[in-house]
Amino acid sequence: MLSYQIVPGQRLVFVDLAKQLKVSRTPVNNALGILAQEGYLDFVPNQGYSVHKITKKEAEDLYEIREVLEVGFIGPAIRQMTEKTLQKVEQCKIAYEKSISTHVTRKMFILDTEFHLAILAMTGNDLLTRRYEELCRKIFLRFRTEDLVMGRIGEIRNEHQQLFEAIRIRDVELAKQRVQEHHRHSKKNLFPIIFASK
Repeated sequence: MLSYQIVPGQRLVFVDLAKQLKVSRTPVNNALGILAQEGYLDFVPNQGYSVHKITKKEAEDLYEIREVLEVGFIGPAIRQMTEKTLQKVEQCKIAYEKSISTHVTRKMFILDTEFHLAILAMTGNDLLTRRYEELCRKIFLRFRTEDLVMGRIGEIRNEHQQLFEAIRIRDVELAKQRVQEHHRHSKKNLFPIIFASK
């Protein structure tokens, strides 16, 4: 799913997957069941598994939860920030910037997630960061991230920089504002692409 070898809506045949992975059918069937429980796959009796296609309502719900988590925890993150954790955030920001080329890649979305995770990680709440990472995966694994226009990538870079600066100067209210703007712009640009035919 990360490398887009299987795509949203694609039917999965566990016998074929077992052959491809060179393992028996049982662990593959068990793994598919787990992925279905986590919402990455859909299971239809007598038809099997297919990769889940995100709905607009689901995307809106996921984005809402993601924003609430970030806005709610940005204050504690800043208050517990150290020079070391701030450097980690900056390293993730730079890694995203270095990934920018002539076209959008799935790697950019992974690095974008890592930037936001580094901010939340400053709270010291491991459960929070794991849940946030799961939310992000449930968003970007379910559509063709490559369909995003390059212009938005430059905007993301600038928004990351503005958010980083607000965190660096320990301005909680400004950081909250930057997070909210970042999410609003992300939805405004992504949703017309993801749900163009809906």
